[in-house]
Amino acid sequence: MRSLNIQTTKTYSNIDNSFLRTTQHIGGTRSGKTYAILQWLIVKCITNPNLEVSVVRKTVPSIKRTVLKDFKEILQSMQLWITDSLNNADRVYTFSNGAKVQFINTDDPDKLRGIKSDILFMDEASEIIQEAYFQLSIRTAGKIILAYNPTISPYHWLRKMEECERYVTTYKDNPFIPDEMVKGIEKLQETNEKYWKIYGLGEFAQNDKAIFQFNVVPIIPKGVDLIGIGMDFGYSNDPTAAVGIYKIGNVLYLKELLYQTHMTTNEIISFLKDLNLGKLEVWGDSAEPRLIEEIYRSGINIKGVKKGPDSISFGVSLMQNFKLNVNEASQNLINEMYSYQWLEDKNGIVTNKPEGGLDHAIDAARYCIMSKLHSGARNKKRLLISGLR
Repeated sequence: MRSLNIQTTKTYSNIDNSFLRTTQHIGGTRSGKTYAILQWLIVKCITNPNLEVSVVRKTVPSIKRTVLKDFKEILQSMQLWITDSLNNADRVYTFSNGAKVQFINTDDPDKLRGIKSDILFMDEASEIIQEAYFQLSIRTAGKIILAYNPTISPYHWLRKMEECERYVTTYKDNPFIPDEMVKGIEKLQETNEKYWKIYGLGEFAQNDKAIFQFNVVPIIPKGVDLIGIGMDFGYSNDPTAAVGIYKIGNVLYLKELLYQTHMTTNEIISFLKDLNLGKLEVWGDSAEPRLIEEIYRSGINIKGVKKGPDSISFGVSLMQNFKLNVNEASQNLINEMYSYQWLEDKNGIVTNKPEGGLDHAIDAARYCIMSKLHSGARNKKRLLISGLR
């Protein structure tokens, strides 16, 4: 076999020299981390017959726009690309020695349980939920490579991960970046201090577009009232989320009770009955009237939340009127609240509309708070439910 001459970046040697199974590659913009990782994977495939590699992103469009496009470009530059070797339907590329690279999206969790790999690479891993990572990692025999930008909450599962090596790279580690791009990145020092820290230096920074200011607390203290539970329903792509809302004065305590995909109606009912709620009100997404009715008929005091015009903005505004504390065990809720931010318009101007997407637990909390704490709602009865504190 002919020798390969590859021009690559620092990330390639970082993976080569790593000694733990899992490596995290945290990079600012144009650090070249994704490209170098794909180069490393290609070399592994060429030199290891029948190797099976999984390259993962959250959605199919993001796969086609980024990692698959770069993968093809690298093989073409090496004069190794064979069009017929790519199965477009399954997004699997097969090398002449039997090694395979499969490009997987995680927004269809049903497909993750049967996937086995020798090497797993998750690009933009911060967009991927921990359950998807878990399902893929337990079916990976060898190395796990995670790449992402430092834009995530301090409470995100990636930052809490132990037994991994972390490498930080920046544009300065990429000798192939054009001078004009370097100037553009370095100009951030003058124009946007936060972006310079994240995208220039590859460091974590606060989210200055964040909608909520909140504290993380170890426990729900005694003496606060449990005023209700909010629920947002999902199934395959989105989780079903439940959040308990506690109130004392102008302070709210939020506790994540449930955050799980693929829950059937009977499983949701069983979960709620195990909480021994009595007559405590549960407020659910009114877009699911059949589900709410079935839960109600099981003996749960569930109601559909009333959504008026701009109900999202109204609910967010109402939540902002309170001091918010989130129980530290509520990892998914914390990650959502940290990431939940104002939408930017096409000119980069921050609007007063929330940016949707990762907001399942937030929606659950909002449903309950809108229904119980708007100016027309009155509920002074104190409820203490065992097992929820």
